[in-house]
Amino acid sequence: MLVDATLPVPASLMTLLAGLAPLFTAPSFRTFCGLACGFLAQTGKRTVCGMLAGAGPSRRWPHDRAHCFFARARWNPDDLGLAAAVSGL
Repeated sequence: MLVDATLPVPASLMTLLAGLAPLFTAPSFRTFCGLACGFLAQTGKRTVCGMLAGAGPSRRWPHDRAHCFFARARWNPDDLGLAAAVSGL
């Protein structure tokens, strides 16, 4: 079981991300939101480790949480891409 620590997500970004919530389980959506914040905040390479550093969840999450999200979490990248394209993200 992964330790869950809520990361602050700006309200304006959460409004955009909330439309994608049905594509994830609740724990996966929380991880997705944290990684999305890290992706946007990162000024260097946008790697998994870079996303962790960008949003600062490395102080709150176990490091493997982000890697597990991409390797084993229940979500479909194709569905996410289609939803983002349809919504204009």
